[in-house]
Amino acid sequence: MNLKEIRKRNKKNQKEVADFLNVMQSTYSGYEVGRVEMTGETIIKLSNYFNVTTDELLGVKREEKTLTQKNTLMNKINNLTENECYKLNVYADALIINREEHKQKINKLLTEENEKLTNF
Repeated sequence: MNLKEIRKRNKKNQKEVADFLNVMQSTYSGYEVGRVEMTGETIIKLSNYFNVTTDELLGVKREEKTLTQKNTLMNKINNLTENECYKLNVYADALIINREEHKQKINKLLTEENEKLTNF
C-alpha cells in the first residue's frame, strides 16, 4: 500500500493531511508521488496519524509468514470485547493452572451466559 491509498482509505484529502503536518499541500503532494523525500519525523507522524506501521506507509513488502496457532489466536483476541476478554482470560487460567477454583469460575460464567440466553 502506498501513501495515497492510505490517505484515501482514511477519507482524507491532501489539504487535511498537509495541514496536520504543517506543510504546504504541494509538499505533501510531493510525498505521495515521491518527488519530495519525507523526514523520519514526518514518516512517524503520518504512521501515527493513519494508524499504520511505517513499513506499510512506505510500501515495504515483507514475506508473509505462516500464522502459528498463537498468532491466529492473538488476531482473534484483538477483536474481542472487554467482557469476552475477561471470559477468555478465566478460561486460559483454567487451562494453564487447571485448579478447581478456575473450573468453578468457568462454570459460573457459563451458567450466567446460559441464563442471559434463556432470558433473551
